[in-house]
Amino acid sequence: MNSLRGTLRLLHLIAHLFKGLFLSYTKLHGTQSHDLSVAQHKIIQTWLHRSAEIIGIDIQIHGIPTHAPTFVVANHISWLDILIISSVLPVSFLSKAEIRSWPVIGTLAAKAGTLFIHRGSKNGAAEAIQLMQKKLKSGHSVASFPEAKTTHGIEVHTFHPRLFAAAIETGILVQPVAIRYPHEDGTHPHVPYVDEANIISHSFRIMCAKSTLAEVTFCEPIESKNRMRKDVAFSARKAIASVVECPN
Repeated sequence: MNSLRGTLRLLHLIAHLFKGLFLSYTKLHGTQSHDLSVAQHKIIQTWLHRSAEIIGIDIQIHGIPTHAPTFVVANHISWLDILIISSVLPVSFLSKAEIRSWPVIGTLAAKAGTLFIHRGSKNGAAEAIQLMQKKLKSGHSVASFPEAKTTHGIEVHTFHPRLFAAAIETGILVQPVAIRYPHEDGTHPHVPYVDEANIISHSFRIMCAKSTLAEVTFCEPIESKNRMRKDVAFSARKAIASVVECPN
């Protein structure tokens, strides 16, 4: 681990975050916007892709995503997953409401159209589905992690089916996305964000590494209309698991 490399990248990233704040206030709409333009999505993707480069992430893409509005679902290994998927797809992620109050990050997330929900609340799932439907009906894609937790990246856990209702009720395609951080030990040991790891020290370890490969595989889109939530969730998980658990 090279601490000097990590420190230089951290300083570069801080400067890039302030550039993001400038862009968010001058080029993007407000909190939870449902009408971000193609040009605005491109600004977000370009900024995020540069963020990944600064951190030391080398993104490799396999497959071709559908261009239609979709419900994007992926396996979940690290906070890096959000950065990487958002840099290659024009999507809005679901996020816990607490992040909205985080300095800088909360503002950037809000300006990029993040859907903030109250996880664990009595009406949290219903609130999330309603926000997702509004976003999907307006012609935009929404992304989520149906495992509802981060893993070590070796296997794909069960997908919780409830949020798939938003895709089914709007007749939107489901786009499964498989994420891998390949390493000689299986998954890069510095990437999984599990066991209540400290996000600051975790991020610094990644920035200290020479480079970290992230493989993003777009699986075949899945029809959701008139199907059961559990059936669609199972199909999406199976498609992603075929990449993550059985890499070529």
